[in-house]
Amino acid sequence: MPKFEIGIYNQAVIDLQKQGKFHRELDDSWAEVRYIELDAPNAQEAKRKAQVRYPVTKGFVITAVDEVQRD
Repeated sequence: MPKFEIGIYNQAVIDLQKQGKFHRELDDSWAEVRYIELDAPNAQEAKRKAQVRYPVTKGFVITAVDEVQRD
């Protein structure tokens, strides 16, 4: 099964930082894009899996879904 790299950050963390506050559950590093890897049959399914784990309703924003090239 192909592996995908997902770029993701949390907008709620950014918004709180701008107010000089902290998120109750996430550390400040979520204000920057971080990358996770997921196995999925295609990019659409990889994005769907990421959205289940990191829901938009909790402030998560997916910036990229790229297939990892294997040598």
